[in-house]
Amino acid sequence: MKSRSFRRLILLGWLTWSLTAAVPGGAAPAAPSLDLKEALGLAWKANPTMQISRLQSLIAGQEVVRARSGFLPTVKSEVSQTINDNEIQAKIPAGTIPGQTGSLTFPSTNRNYWSSKTYLDQTIFDFWGTPSRYQAAVLGKSASLLDTAKTRDDLFLNVAKGYFSTLRAQKLEVVATQDVADLKAHLKIARDQYEFGVVTYNDVLQAEVSLADAEQRLIVAKTDTIDIRSALNKVLALPVSAPTVLKDENLETRPWVLEQATDEALKQRSDLKASANRIQQQEKVVTQTKSQFYPRFYAQAGLNYQKNEFMLHDTTWFGIFGMQWTLFSGLDTKAQVAQARLKVNQLQEQHKDLDEQVHLDVQNAYLKVKETADRIRVTQKAVTQAEENLRLNEERYKEAVGTATDVIDAETLLTRTRVNYWTALYDHQMAKAELLWSMGAINALLPPENPDNVK
Repeated sequence: MKSRSFRRLILLGWLTWSLTAAVPGGAAPAAPSLDLKEALGLAWKANPTMQISRLQSLIAGQEVVRARSGFLPTVKSEVSQTINDNEIQAKIPAGTIPGQTGSLTFPSTNRNYWSSKTYLDQTIFDFWGTPSRYQAAVLGKSASLLDTAKTRDDLFLNVAKGYFSTLRAQKLEVVATQDVADLKAHLKIARDQYEFGVVTYNDVLQAEVSLADAEQRLIVAKTDTIDIRSALNKVLALPVSAPTVLKDENLETRPWVLEQATDEALKQRSDLKASANRIQQQEKVVTQTKSQFYPRFYAQAGLNYQKNEFMLHDTTWFGIFGMQWTLFSGLDTKAQVAQARLKVNQLQEQHKDLDEQVHLDVQNAYLKVKETADRIRVTQKAVTQAEENLRLNEERYKEAVGTATDVIDAETLLTRTRVNYWTALYDHQMAKAELLWSMGAINALLPPENPDNVK
């Protein structure tokens, strides 16, 4: 009896938990709802590509620290133990000292001794080698920050395209669902007409085949929605399978003239600025490399210590003003300078090509905005006409004046115009985002109050 009561208690608890989970109070948390700015903020903070780019900027910053260290002295210390097979001895030839009849020898060091050297080395002048390295590092850091801005712009474009592609896929899924519902309604009418002997069974078969085809398109549309939304989730660093809910958006942009948009792009594009910085950086590298042809002037100061019972002083302070000069390096330095100059020429050619690419990017995006706007205007009117066309053909079929083929053709035409309209509408949003990207202004989509927003 006790065992049976215990089992009943467990069963009651399980049922209570199940009911609690089924009611709203115990339901799983709702899927996150995002607008475009929130999606951009998520990607900016957590996208792996963005994180990698930030780390690259930090690496470039440390290169500046390394280059700046060339202006500061280096301090080195050496400690060693020397073991000789015999004591090092000095010899005084005969007659060197008045009254000396033969040569004299005496030890000058211990056979086994410790020594150390601590000194400071400061470059005084190296023909602008060190300043050029530092300036190149600073320009490299600036270019790296601009590369991060370019990565941000590319990321924002991907987010915007993924965002509107997801909304478009969801709308096309709704269109496919409506198509299935309309064809089911037509199938019911065809069956009723057949039962009353108004039409042949061929109308029913035709409606069933059309419905099956529409249901197949609906399956594909649902899969496409999941795939596109999952790709967006990955960009946003969200779980791929998360049922993210997106709010409908309409990008507001200025009615740019092509020439104005191009001029704005040439001023703002981060990749164009970074390219110019890379050229200046490489020119500094040329100067740095050429400095190897010339000497390096330096100063040293330090302390020598040697444990030697034959020397009067174990410790010796010293100061040196010196010059180091590599007189011949097997043409290696000459080749390095030639490489550095050729690299400047290479970067200049790349900059010219990038300049033309910016012109092309702006033009393509500008024309796409105009094209999609025209498509919206045309397809919006076509949807209204197609809806009326379907209504008339349905009425004609009910009155046994029209044919089933007319109804199905009208339904197919309506579905196609709806698809064209929603495709044009969201293609227009993506085209506006691409125009902002081509002008280097897509970062304006991120909320200005976000402190992480790079201008």
